[in-house]
Amino acid sequence: MPRGSESSPLPSVTLSGYGDTIWLEGRALLLEQKGSRRRIPITAVEEARVTGRGGRSVEVVLWGGEGGPGPVFVVEGRDAAAALRLVEVVNRARPQTGPPQGGGPLVEVLTVGPAEARRGNRRRRAAEFAVLAVYLGGIAGLAVAGEPFRALLWATGVLPLALGLVLVGPAVAAARKRRALGKRGVTVVALFAHGSGQRKYFRYTDLEGGEHEIRADYAARGIGGDSGRIEVVYDPEDPGRAVCSLAVATLVFRAAGVVLLGVPLMLLGIAMTVVQAGGLLF
Repeated sequence: MPRGSESSPLPSVTLSGYGDTIWLEGRALLLEQKGSRRRIPITAVEEARVTGRGGRSVEVVLWGGEGGPGPVFVVEGRDAAAALRLVEVVNRARPQTGPPQGGGPLVEVLTVGPAEARRGNRRRRAAEFAVLAVYLGGIAGLAVAGEPFRALLWATGVLPLALGLVLVGPAVAAARKRRALGKRGVTVVALFAHGSGQRKYFRYTDLEGGEHEIRADYAARGIGGDSGRIEVVYDPEDPGRAVCSLAVATLVFRAAGVVLLGVPLMLLGIAMTVVQAGGLLF
């Protein structure tokens, strides 16, 4: 394929990950990540490369401006073959020289259209209906099978299961995020921007001069006793992704709470719901 040709069509290859998706459409990459969609023209791309464990992820490096490095977008994918295919197509199509201003200014943040919003609402309603159908169907099935005690356990077991998932799920996600940023993150000082009570927002500047906001963790301590300054750790590959630095004692206390309260509640809920259904089926 001739490189840099503006008229040559590009295959619509795609890479999906854990909440992220990137694909080629026309002469641009479309990136859906963290609830937003970006359009990255091929002319803005300096290089694409395979990265991550097993070669399943992709980094898209944009041309830098004024002698500095360009932004990097990372998609954590699930298919090594799809990642390699996307990288090969992008690298064949990308230009040999970048725009004078760099690739960053060429990136567009697109709004989600009404049709897509309606599709999202329909998917959410379908998921809610499916959960309700399983819940009511379990009660009805156990009752019809002559298992009133199991039906009662199923009906009431949803509460501890939900509470356990609410405690364990976000805690595990936060721990994974904190662990990842602990390995490659950049620590900076964030200054109070606005808010009050436990809903306070702080602003920090990344190494490239970009400004970002983070909602402060209520346990974040002020630097030197100054509550208007806290430490945050951000991802250099995605500067808007950050966590507040917390004391080790706070992290240990939270982990203990999840282990001692969240996990038992979740296991109790599983025993009262899933195990009862399994006993009926098998």
